[in-house]
Amino acid sequence: MDWTILDSDVTSSDSTGVEGFIKRMDTEFRGDGVPLEGFRIIKSGMEMYNITRQIEADKCSAGASEASLYVGFQNVAKFINENNRYTKITNLGINVFGFGEGSVAGETDAVKQWVALPIDHKSFENQWYLISMEPEPFIFIGWETSENAQFGVGGVSSPGKEFKGFISDDTRIVKAAISHLESVRSKSSFQEALSMDDVADKLGFAIDRIMVLTDDGKKDSFGLVRESGISLATKTSADVIAYDTSAISYLVNPYPSELYEKEYSKSLDGSQLLVMGRQYLSEQINLFRNEGVSAKAVLPTDHGFEHLAEWADREEADVIMLPDSMIKEGIVGRLQGYTLSNLLSSTHKPVLIVDKLGKAKVCTNELTVQKVGS
Repeated sequence: MDWTILDSDVTSSDSTGVEGFIKRMDTEFRGDGVPLEGFRIIKSGMEMYNITRQIEADKCSAGASEASLYVGFQNVAKFINENNRYTKITNLGINVFGFGEGSVAGETDAVKQWVALPIDHKSFENQWYLISMEPEPFIFIGWETSENAQFGVGGVSSPGKEFKGFISDDTRIVKAAISHLESVRSKSSFQEALSMDDVADKLGFAIDRIMVLTDDGKKDSFGLVRESGISLATKTSADVIAYDTSAISYLVNPYPSELYEKEYSKSLDGSQLLVMGRQYLSEQINLFRNEGVSAKAVLPTDHGFEHLAEWADREEADVIMLPDSMIKEGIVGRLQGYTLSNLLSSTHKPVLIVDKLGKAKVCTNELTVQKVGS
């Protein structure tokens, strides 16, 4: 499930795209099962406000609990306005995870963790919501459909404020939404993504070998990872092992049968890759070498991050670099083994997730993004 309003969600009858998002969600999580339960679309901002107050009151009246509550505040200013209310809720032992644009200065007792988000008015996590599985499953979310200048500014009754969303107690939706927010939480940090120079300067250990995920040259995101890999390897005098994701197939083994038994368990140089019909990969290896970086490549035979982790161990890589587009949450990601939690639970090695600007966040197997150098 792509948890954002897509261009394809926008129609002539609904320019917000919210209804299109809901239809996709229904298709994804209903499948061949029964219709979504306890589901209702809401368009009134005041009704949404009353729903959130009822949920918060129910949490307070339920007494001490170790339940988790995921709350979308939209931004830090909204969170500050609710600080006293949520301090009371967290004092009951409820684990409140707050999400919104901007960083919270200093520590706060109102949430267990504040997840700072970049500005994005279409993504699910940037909206107004309350979600929990305990004591009963529920989800409320309201997309703000006002003009961009009004997003997250003022109250629900302010002139020009418009919202559209839904409530449901269907566990399929509630669990899926929490899984998505957990992914966002695990990838978040309280600092900006780091340049390769900053990563090299602030990592607390020597880097001798970097596993860099690559492809057949068709996707720009992998090109950025290769460029970032060159930068980091140059800075640290490390070798590179290119992990060719385009070699993976459910039907075809990337190794010629006569070479497979000998070559499958080790990295290959440019000439070996040419023999195996991987000219694009041989050229990438030569590109690394032209930049003064010693490089070889491996051809994985299985999908999923567990297989990647196995290769990283085999090649004694110190870190793994991949594009953020490789992280796939939801049903497809779980089935293919491409969720961040799957990767981090499969390896003790730090993972550098490279964004569209060529900067990286450092993730560890504690499922949190650590502040580098701390």
